[in-house]
Amino acid sequence: MIRDAFGLLLLNALWLAAGLGVTSAAGWWRGRGALGSLGVSYLVGVAAYGVVAQLLLILGLSLGTGEVVAVCAVLAAGVGVRRGGPAGRLRRPGPAGWVIVVALAVLAVDLWFQPLWAYDAWTFWTPKAHALAALGGLDAGWFTQPALANRDYPLLFPAIEAAGFRFTGYETGLLDLQSLAFVAGLLLAFAEIVVPRAPRWAAVIPVLIVVSPSLADQLASAEADLPLAAFFACAAATGYLWGREGDPAALVLFGVLAAGVAATKAEGTPFVVALTIVLAIAAARRYRAAAAVVAAGAAALAAGILPWRLWVGHHHVPEQASFGRVTDTTLLHAQASRVPLAVRYLAERLVDPRAWLVLVPLLAALTALAWWRGRRGEGALVAALVLLCLLSLVLAYWTSQFEIHYHLATSARRVITAPILAWAFLVPLLFAPNDAFTPQRYPQEP
Repeated sequence: MIRDAFGLLLLNALWLAAGLGVTSAAGWWRGRGALGSLGVSYLVGVAAYGVVAQLLLILGLSLGTGEVVAVCAVLAAGVGVRRGGPAGRLRRPGPAGWVIVVALAVLAVDLWFQPLWAYDAWTFWTPKAHALAALGGLDAGWFTQPALANRDYPLLFPAIEAAGFRFTGYETGLLDLQSLAFVAGLLLAFAEIVVPRAPRWAAVIPVLIVVSPSLADQLASAEADLPLAAFFACAAATGYLWGREGDPAALVLFGVLAAGVAATKAEGTPFVVALTIVLAIAAARRYRAAAAVVAAGAAALAAGILPWRLWVGHHHVPEQASFGRVTDTTLLHAQASRVPLAVRYLAERLVDPRAWLVLVPLLAALTALAWWRGRRGEGALVAALVLLCLLSLVLAYWTSQFEIHYHLATSARRVITAPILAWAFLVPLLFAPNDAFTPQRYPQEP
């Protein structure tokens, strides 16, 4: 298993190199700024690889080891593109940073010995990944079989796990450690984007995230919710920077990460739509900036989910979440009693201290404080983003084909992770002084 762990480390190094290429080409950093952009670059690299891998699998490629390396090499070639961006540096961790390092180390030891036990991991996430590796790509006969759960879910996460199997063999014990890599990238991204701009107390938030029981539980599950949350939180932060700074690099990274969100899980699409709407409203007075973020969101959905939806439609795979179910008034009326059940259950999971400790009440209090201190517009939009994401989940439970109590009990604790972590990234930025942001040039109005 130790040898396989080195293979997993090599694969993640390739994704980091791919991300550094994308972020460099976008102008996110220059020179030594690479050391101060490792977290964002890693998440961007995995998202970019996953979106490209899904497309290549649909086109019939097998994505063997050589092809995985080739895709990452092409993406990493962007390092040679010299553009603007800060020449930042890697900061030494403070007390909160060392707490996070220790917590991650403890989690790594625990996950090393954890078996893969989650029901969803064994029933469809890991089998899909193994099928991609063992069958040499996207085998239509296997992936459309009625016995396969969640056939309509997109392929980014199985493609990532399949790449891991290419480098490590069929070693399911390492899937938990791969989840930990997403969390490490997420926390580094917080340190890179939020900490330099926000007040010093913001360092408490990633500590609360890393010690949350729900995080440890999901790490040991090896499911797609943590990668989705990592992409979404970072997409929200880069989108916010586009609104405050007008940095084209932030807009590009928002698009790449949003495509990763859409390509990870079914709920990723409404999350991207909600984030795009909120960012467009925030930039409404600069209509070209608003148009740019709408175009980026639309491009992200086109790249992240459209090819997969076309493949699913071509092979007549029934979709769990479809426009037809959402607009079926007979169904909505028949299942209307689900709405208060879903609202109450999600609210309970949000404030349950056995899941997120005091993180959500703290974020709610800080959002209200930002409103009281004069950041009413931005505070309202952050709250609107969280509420829109939660409402999309309520709508999903309302129109779900599954028995409602079972569906809530088996998924609600996980699906709220993305809105919570996006909220955690955005709230400290509401308290950042205006001089913490670097003014850039927005698209010029006529």
